[in-house]
Amino acid sequence: MSEEKKNKFKGSGHKWLTEGLFLESSQPNENALYSLQPWDKRSNGTFYQSIHKLYVEMEDIAEWNFANTYFDGYQHWLVIKGRPFFKEYYAKMVEELNAKLSGKSLQTMLDQVAEGSASQATLKYLADKDYLKKAPVGKPKRTKQSKTQGDVVSFDLERMKR
Repeated sequence: MSEEKKNKFKGSGHKWLTEGLFLESSQPNENALYSLQPWDKRSNGTFYQSIHKLYVEMEDIAEWNFANTYFDGYQHWLVIKGRPFFKEYYAKMVEELNAKLSGKSLQTMLDQVAEGSASQATLKYLADKDYLKKAPVGKPKRTKQSKTQGDVVSFDLERMKR
């Protein structure tokens, strides 16, 4: 990475820029490189690429290539996506990327069905409409009551009386 590219990601004290990299959160906009909106933006004659759009288009679920292409490396990206101002935008970016990749996967499965080359697992997945099932959110629910120590002792006492 060239020295010029690295410098555009750093502010005073040679610290990484975070909010300052984005048009909507930088004051003033002199360091802004990207827009937080899902579309590219032009402001005061300057063009700002949408980081959302770039993220979804790259399809980099590991985010390593994305971080090294649009930021000062993976560690810089981790700092940015951990910042409170960015969390809501990041969640929307990930949600859209997941929807895009799911759609591509389903289309590939449907193409396999049309070609007659779909596996049994693919056919079952499509027939059972597993693509519609969402993972539960939050703490997992207990389906079976676990036996407490008192239950075990009571059970043993009853067994011994017989």
